[in-house]
Amino acid sequence: MINRKKIKKITTCFKSKKMATQLFKNYIIFLIILAGIFALTIGALLFYLSINYQDSPTVNTTAEYIIKQNYKEINISNIIKYKGYVEVLDKNLVVVMESGSKHKVGFKYPMQYFHDMVTNNLKDGYFYSSKYGDKKDFILITAMPNSVFDTYAWGLEQKQQLEGGRKPKKRKITFLKVFPFIILTFLLSTMILYSKLTSRMFVKPLKKLLQGVNTLKNGEYSARVEIDSLNEIGELKDAFNLMAEKIQQETLLKEKSEQNRKRMILDISHDLKNPLTSILGYSEFLLENQDISPKDKNKLLKVINNNSRRANDLIQDLFEYSRVESTEYKLDIGNHDIGEFLRELIAGYVPMMEQNGMEYEFDITEDEVEIPFDRKNLDRALSNIILNSIKYNSPGITINIKLLVAEGTAIIIIGDDGVGIPKEFQENIFEPFVRIDATRNSRTGGTGLGLAISKAIIEKHGGNIKLLEDLDKGCRFIITLKGD
Repeated sequence: MINRKKIKKITTCFKSKKMATQLFKNYIIFLIILAGIFALTIGALLFYLSINYQDSPTVNTTAEYIIKQNYKEINISNIIKYKGYVEVLDKNLVVVMESGSKHKVGFKYPMQYFHDMVTNNLKDGYFYSSKYGDKKDFILITAMPNSVFDTYAWGLEQKQQLEGGRKPKKRKITFLKVFPFIILTFLLSTMILYSKLTSRMFVKPLKKLLQGVNTLKNGEYSARVEIDSLNEIGELKDAFNLMAEKIQQETLLKEKSEQNRKRMILDISHDLKNPLTSILGYSEFLLENQDISPKDKNKLLKVINNNSRRANDLIQDLFEYSRVESTEYKLDIGNHDIGEFLRELIAGYVPMMEQNGMEYEFDITEDEVEIPFDRKNLDRALSNIILNSIKYNSPGITINIKLLVAEGTAIIIIGDDGVGIPKEFQENIFEPFVRIDATRNSRTGGTGLGLAISKAIIEKHGGNIKLLEDLDKGCRFIITLKGD
């Protein structure tokens, strides 16, 4: 279990989203590669030295290395090869055998001279080594030129082998000259690999982001950036895509708002044109015909009055809609009993319902339920819905209004079992100038702004309104108002 936790912790660390962690991992990889190159370098040098320096005179030309019990059997070829010499002394320090030495057989070493020689205190350019025989009956002395030892110590000795008069081969010096270039090549390759890895992790994603920014700058708000990255660049990608999406939505809303504005202007022009045309036509007719009968005159004046009222209602509703839609418009919010408010509101419309031959059902709690709302504006919002049920339905239908309270939230349901709202209008029923009658010259004189005003007022209260769709009969509006 502990091992699994440790493994999980390490895995989580290496899957970190932070760029610093990824850079740290890259540095570790880079250091591992450098350590590998260093190890290969040392290994190659040791391998090379083991091959080319196995006959080094610093090892196999010392007295301790070549001594034998019978000094006549000693192999001195290597020493002679490097221009050294060998001497064998008896107990009295007399030379009994020599090869290449300046001292001949029979030469007797003075004690001080012998001591300085075997302790390498002589400054004659040789390195001396000595070794007694097993029975202490002779002393073997080897002498090698110091230049040979210095050359091998620095690894620059040129092993020359003459083969049939050809020039000597300089294998060691050639390898040592090439070796730094091999190491340099490895280092450059590592740096290129590291830069490629860094480029793939950081530079390429940044280029994609820059490309997305340029695309967005050129007006293509559908631009999105796809980067498979879990670090800060991935977070930047998410922020960019979210920004692009919001800009696209804002642009679409702006375009829709512009279309609505143009449509509203056309609707206003259309709705004002008909009544104003009637007013202008009938008023001119009255002015030009002074002998018209009082009865006909009254009919024409009634038409003029009705059309004037329609034009005035449209202007008033348009003013009201523009007012409540304004961001500067403030409601007069106060805590009121929503149940008492609804009972007073409904009481004002009961006579109209009875006059139009309609039934009504009300379910309003008697308990006091206080929520914050603007009495005047909420009266206007709910009245528009109730008046629509009265105006657009025939006698015999039932209008029902219900109040529900849940967790401090008031839910008002206003519905009827009348003609209902066709499906093609349900989605846009709260848009301004949306009216069910196709002629736009409604018998009721509706402006098409009532439900738009209701929606704006309710949303100003922080609530919402929706129409229940796909009802078999009639329509039902649900208004939600939140408490404190």
